[in-house]
Amino acid sequence: MAKEYIEMTDIEYVVDEQEKKNVYVPGMAKDMLIGGRDSGNVFIFCLNDELRKSIAAKVAEKLGRKYVVVTRKDGNPVLEELAVGDNQIVSLPRGAAKSEKIRKLLKDNGKVIFIMCDFMTLLASSDGSDDAREQISLMLNRFEPSFMEAAHHIVRSDQSEDEILQDVLDKIAI
Repeated sequence: MAKEYIEMTDIEYVVDEQEKKNVYVPGMAKDMLIGGRDSGNVFIFCLNDELRKSIAAKVAEKLGRKYVVVTRKDGNPVLEELAVGDNQIVSLPRGAAKSEKIRKLLKDNGKVIFIMCDFMTLLASSDGSDDAREQISLMLNRFEPSFMEAAHHIVRSDQSEDEILQDVLDKIAI
């Protein structure tokens, strides 16, 4: 087998702005900014309501942003109003991710974080009864696919609360 030599050619680029350090191409800005616009909003979903509220409150405190808790009875008009706001950490109820329109609105106006709870973690926070097992299974099947579709980032809940908080903060910084 004969050796083949390939001549390497350097490519020279002529740049009009000699001092320019960064170059952006069409579409790159949106790729760099998850959420579509630099709103400072973070929307948090989790099947464990207490964990979601606790993490959202701590994130808001750490980042110095407004903390908002949306309840189930608030409905879509409140979600639509919050989505166009700025610099807020929003704790969202389970049902908020069911609507495709709301999922898109949230994704386009901030970062969506899903704190994913596995069956055993949810069971440990319940009374462990057969009814609780059935309810947890139904919740996972009903809400988790919507959360997954809405989320920019997923954080596991099988960590300490401090680790979850740090993971959420790391994801927000991406």
